[in-house]
Amino acid sequence: MHRVRHARSTNTARSPGAAFAAALSIHILAACSSAPTPPFAGRRPTRQEAAEWFASRGAQPGDRLPKLAVTDVEGRPVDVDVLAAGRPLVLATCSLTCNIARQQQAAIAAMRRRFGDRVAFALVYTIEAHPSGDPCPYTGEEWVPPANTADGVLVRQPGTFADRCVLARRFATDWAEGTPVLVDTMDDAAWRALGEAPHVGLCVRGDGIVMARTPWFDAAKIEAAADLALRER
Repeated sequence: MHRVRHARSTNTARSPGAAFAAALSIHILAACSSAPTPPFAGRRPTRQEAAEWFASRGAQPGDRLPKLAVTDVEGRPVDVDVLAAGRPLVLATCSLTCNIARQQQAAIAAMRRRFGDRVAFALVYTIEAHPSGDPCPYTGEEWVPPANTADGVLVRQPGTFADRCVLARRFATDWAEGTPVLVDTMDDAAWRALGEAPHVGLCVRGDGIVMARTPWFDAAKIEAAADLALRER
């Protein structure tokens, strides 16, 4: 009995340094446990699997488009409402390392030319989907599509906003075909508000209500929604 009491007193009589180390360990463990787990941790989803996961996330048809804290590629703040100016708005997320986003730019540019000034268009540059040398935000492991090697877009995940703007300018120059590129903040707030998809498509009415959303940008569906939004003005 005496030995048990002695053991307990030894365990509780920690030095200040030991107490600090224990508290720090608890803090680190709590921080690690609260970090988001990639939705497809340890595996590579099919495009359909990813679409199903993206479909119910972020702003949905009938919702008001969230306020997006974005800038232009030079870091100057942009008010999306001012950009839209009461017109229907077509939005799509993108990043240099999203091969699907790169492939869709010609279709988006063609749609923009067809509608002219009647519809506003913007790309929201977000977290890199498939950085080289860094984990993919969707799998937690490096995942570089072959098209990225072929297109010469083997880039790291930006560590600063300035670095993200550099890649956004490259996307604007090499891929966007004139569609305005807006840049998300480093806390990825716009990416989360729009559903965390690498190339989601949205059509927003002139009153700010989301009219259509596709988990992967679907030019035909978004174009049809923009036509309807114009007719209903």
